[in-house]
Amino acid sequence: MKLWLVVLAFFVVTGAWADPQGQPGDVKAHLDRGTALLEKGDLDGAIAEYRAAIRLKPDCAEAHNNLGSMLGLKGDLDSAITEFRLAIRLKPDYANAHYGLGNALYRKGDLDIATAEYREAIRLKPDFAEAHNDLGLALYAKGDLDGAIAEYREAIRLKPDFADAHAGLTLPLYDKRDLDGEIAEFREVTRLKPDDADAHFILGLALSVKSDLDGAIAEYREAIRLKPDNTAAHYDLGAVLEAKGERQAALEEYRKACELDPKNDVMRGDYERLAKELKK
Repeated sequence: MKLWLVVLAFFVVTGAWADPQGQPGDVKAHLDRGTALLEKGDLDGAIAEYRAAIRLKPDCAEAHNNLGSMLGLKGDLDSAITEFRLAIRLKPDYANAHYGLGNALYRKGDLDIATAEYREAIRLKPDFAEAHNDLGLALYAKGDLDGAIAEYREAIRLKPDFADAHAGLTLPLYDKRDLDGEIAEFREVTRLKPDDADAHFILGLALSVKSDLDGAIAEYREAIRLKPDNTAAHYDLGAVLEAKGERQAALEEYRKACELDPKNDVMRGDYERLAKELKK
């Protein structure tokens, strides 16, 4: 559930880096044009503007940071890391550059250094909810469940409507077998993002494990309404309906699942088994 690309774009679009006021006029103009182009989805154009700013002012930390963000969005992680490091060398207390570097390193699989960069971003900017969230993800990847939970909860404390943090928190809660906690967080995700079909589906799974069959059915149906071709939701809805004794409705869901995935032998087997039982 890590949407760091969107987060990076946010920090550029909203001007959440250090204020470029005081930059030479031409440099600021390139920075502003880069942001405007990003808002239009023109990453190549934004990159060109940030490079132009750097040519005019090689020690412009904001330009290096923004260029790093764009290169990360383009998938050029090595170059992004170089730009973030340059921004940090020029401006060591640049929280957003440490955060961007952490994201690029995370994607490269360098969890230890990514974790260190997230921590530095938080040290510089303690109310940095996104950094707490992504530190939680890195700690989870390192197997530190308690540390991950603490960071996700801090992100949520700072930003209660942070859907990604609520979703991320479900991961270590699941591993710690805290089913009630997991369900509570997924309810928050579906409240904050009611059109998230996957969140409704996973909430349905958790409720079915909890033996809340009616709740599971409601979530599976909502997942299917939002995403009618969700094969697993049709199949799992069929299983819950069958468990409730609603066998004809279950058969219909198994049939739909088989239509969506005709090569799935398990689904086909359950459909044929139930169809035979209903004919008796």
